[in-house]
Amino acid sequence: MHNQIIDRVEVFVCAPPLRGSTWTPEQPAPCTTHTFIRISTCDGIVGVAATDSYTTHHPDAVLAETLRDMIPDLLGRSALQREGLWMHFKPRAYARSAQAQALIDVALWDIAAQAAGLPLFRLLGGYRERIDAYASTPVLATPQAYVDAVQQLVEAGFAAIKFHCWCDPARDLQLLEQVQRAHGDKGLALMLDVEQRYDLDAALKVGRVLGELGYAWFEAPLDDYDLAGYRHLSARLQVPVLAAGNAITDSQLVAFAASQQCWSRVRVDVMTCGGITPALKIIHHAAASGLKVELQSWGHSLAQAANLHLMLGQPVCSYFEQACEVELFEFATANPIRTNAQGQVTVSQQPGLGLQIDWEQIGRVAQLQLSVGRQAGAA
Repeated sequence: MHNQIIDRVEVFVCAPPLRGSTWTPEQPAPCTTHTFIRISTCDGIVGVAATDSYTTHHPDAVLAETLRDMIPDLLGRSALQREGLWMHFKPRAYARSAQAQALIDVALWDIAAQAAGLPLFRLLGGYRERIDAYASTPVLATPQAYVDAVQQLVEAGFAAIKFHCWCDPARDLQLLEQVQRAHGDKGLALMLDVEQRYDLDAALKVGRVLGELGYAWFEAPLDDYDLAGYRHLSARLQVPVLAAGNAITDSQLVAFAASQQCWSRVRVDVMTCGGITPALKIIHHAAASGLKVELQSWGHSLAQAANLHLMLGQPVCSYFEQACEVELFEFATANPIRTNAQGQVTVSQQPGLGLQIDWEQIGRVAQLQLSVGRQAGAA
């Protein structure tokens, strides 16, 4: 396996031409930015990762500039020192982007799996080789549009679907009613995500209906930081209650909230909590509280792959989240992750993350590039 000394780190910032749809009605069409990292070792192994950020007017260069400050501390260190490097970059006296830390951490795990000659999920435990997927819809125009979308998704093989909706309790209840009338006999696993837009009364009202309809879960009914509200909901609703999982991501805070029974399950994303290294801690803390962890898998194919490998490696998740607008997240990816006709996803058996990325294409369109090596310095 050798020492895998880090010799060069490259960062690319790309904004695809498509903006994509919104997750709430008042949200402007997001400007999606893919930030990529490549970490090369003296032994010739290259670890990669990517994450997305969403802005309103311009591509996001914040992650790249944060990485610019972190890269010098990587050069000359062993890529196999994942825990030590993660602790080195852990924010203490000042805040630092968990997404930037996640990019480094996932790329280091990719290197370790390649060095071991294993697909990453094997290195992470190898619990299974495939998992059921749910289709994650954008906001649609009418209840009938959701009814039609469900039919199309079922015909494509999905047995589980999550609705992003209007976040208006009265309209959302109409959506639930019409979907139930049209598809209630199909045995589908359905979820509702209201993107932290309800107050407690609305969440209780809609949540009771979701419980009666047997929904798989109720996602992000309240602001992620409203732990007292979540604890109240979780104690009073039959439907499982999940947070959005993008705000409270520190493993110690997640462990505390789980121990206080704030959620029915933990919701987190490898690329927003700081990487696979802290995500494993979150999984173990959640298990101590008797909770499953529903990992997110929204974003670029490399971000999807990082979460998918972890959910295949560990017995935690119920589903992989497949965004309906698949092409938006498959930029420069030759073998993207797609749900098959049986409603499941799997990963390549190639060592590491296993995705084939067109780095020449990324280099051609990148708005910002960094390349820092031990010998040449900054380019």
